[in-house]
Amino acid sequence: MAGIVEPTTQRSLDSVGSPAPGKRGLLSRISLGHVIMIVAGLVAFLLVFSLLRSRGEAFLVATAVVELRAGTTVAEGDFNYASLGATDRTALGTLLGPDQVQQAIDEKWVVTRTVPAGDPVRMSDFRTDADPSDLRAMSIPIDRGHAVAGALQAGDSIDVIVVRKGIASYVATDVEVLDVVGADSQFGGGFSVTVALDGSGSLRLASALRDGTIDLARATGAAQIDPAGFYDPTDPGTG
Repeated sequence: MAGIVEPTTQRSLDSVGSPAPGKRGLLSRISLGHVIMIVAGLVAFLLVFSLLRSRGEAFLVATAVVELRAGTTVAEGDFNYASLGATDRTALGTLLGPDQVQQAIDEKWVVTRTVPAGDPVRMSDFRTDADPSDLRAMSIPIDRGHAVAGALQAGDSIDVIVVRKGIASYVATDVEVLDVVGADSQFGGGFSVTVALDGSGSLRLASALRDGTIDLARATGAAQIDPAGFYDPTDPGTG
């Protein structure tokens, strides 16, 4: 007995109406978690790339070829350059680069603090503006006991006093300290204070250093005084 044969037409219709499930697309298989992981990975990559790039940056900073003495004017050949990484941009802003060095040479900047050879130089080590009073730099070798126990620093204002024959007189008042040599030593040794003086003050100080004992009084922040008369080396009756 022949079996019942299902019509071919019906099977074809059923197969068309119920297609076999196929493979899902790539986007349909990516979950929100996958997206977050991919974004986080990209962010981490960019941060590492940025850090490595910043570490690779280097800046030229000026160093002193020879000792730059306070009161001297900078010149060609005074500077060399060292490469410094950009790990601290705040510190870089206080140091001189090639452009600032050229400006210092062109404008004849004056050194305000003695810079040892090989040390980096900073903006604070120079006068950036021309001094209209044309002051001179002069060093005063002195015992710490007569110089505020050695507690002076560049930028201080002092009064210079000479004592001769028991009489004290002002050599100069409101004088700017340019440099202090030997301030860091705790075991004595040479100590000197470099100051800025006008022409007449320089002459009075030179005579006072030979005629009597010099004392330095710190006047930083104090009211300026107007002495009745300055020390006169030509008058034997004055201090």
